[in-house]
Amino acid sequence: MTGKIKINFKDYLSEVYDKPAKIHEAFSLFHEFSWNNRILAESQLIAPEPINTYKGWLALGRQVKKGSKAIKLLMPVKVKSKNSGKDEEEEKTTFIRFIEKPYWFGLSQTEGKEFEVPAISNFNLKEALKNLGIEQEEFQSLDGNCLGYAKPNLKVVAVNPLSPDPNKVFFHEMAHCLLHNDSDKIVDGKKLDNSLKEFEAETATYLVSCSLAQFENLEYSRGYIVGWIKKENIEEKNFKRAFDAANKILKAGLVEGEGR
Repeated sequence: MTGKIKINFKDYLSEVYDKPAKIHEAFSLFHEFSWNNRILAESQLIAPEPINTYKGWLALGRQVKKGSKAIKLLMPVKVKSKNSGKDEEEEKTTFIRFIEKPYWFGLSQTEGKEFEVPAISNFNLKEALKNLGIEQEEFQSLDGNCLGYAKPNLKVVAVNPLSPDPNKVFFHEMAHCLLHNDSDKIVDGKKLDNSLKEFEAETATYLVSCSLAQFENLEYSRGYIVGWIKKENIEEKNFKRAFDAANKILKAGLVEGEGR
């Protein structure tokens, strides 16, 4: 039956840590840029967005639009200089110089599959966002490896248009909004670190996905959790917080008559 969460803390840990887990390739498809290149790229873009080379976009199934102007970024180039010495042969010195090269294009400069969030028969994502008071904004980040982000204090979420499983990313970011605003970052007098926050958000995602019979790609969800935190560092109170957030997300989006 969908819409009902029935699993205890011990069984959940066995589910996540004993079953096969994978890290999704989507977390490493794009180049990681230096701080200087991020500033340089943003100065040439209308808004921050994932960027890639022409060949890089082709590999992702996208074609750069005809007439698009490439973005210039600093790239290292080896340069040899000749030092005149007393000897007849001149000594050569090799050093690195950074030169702007126009090899990069933004996502908006490409054509390909349109971004769409697959419908779930018994769950209305838009209604869930509305009922929870969470707003969606356009994804604005140069980091193409980032599948989404949340601004919990503003109750705002965004999902990367290239995300391979946007529903699960929405659930994850919605959970951050419910669990990790300023007043909820402290549990029993202790400030949550990133590993626990990611555990809580992805656990809520896992529980919601299973409750809605969205079992595909759960090995990546397990891989995400395992990659962030060791089993022995998880406390039941953090599971219960995620459990409560998952129930709130389900209650906010379940279609009337389904799983209630």
